Amino acid sequence: MRYKSVTIKGAGRGKTLGFPTINLALPESFDIEQGIYAAIVSIGRTEHKGALYFGPIPTFGDKTFHIEIYLIDVPDITVEEGEPVIFEPAVFIRGVEHFDDPQELVAQMTQDVLDIRDVFDTYDKENKE
Repeated sequence: MRYKSVTIKGAGRGKTLGFPTINLALPESFDIEQGIYAAIVSIGRTEHKGALYFGPIPTFGDKTFHIEIYLIDVPDITVEEGEPVIFEPAVFIRGVEHFDDPQELVAQMTQDVLDIRDVFDTYDKENKE
């Protein structure tokens, strides 16, 4: 299912961890399992592959639910606050986890991005045959 949202200001942690994210307002009727997803993200007329996170951020003691998307292989993108974003959580990767320190979180995020790349590589190969 595709969802439409708008960008909101985040805490800026993703950027300091090397994974800058787009933070999104919770759309109406948003009901997916908490965790990490391979996602298709449309900003303007451009479609991107992304790592979508939905849930609280226990590593930083944050119990508020967030939607954040890291755009894979997009080193610099400027998205203004309030800009519309359409996204589709395509494949569930894993659930929410607590990490003892930010370095453990970064190691897991690195693995998540590798896993999501594999998902998209497999999809691309299957659709070319």
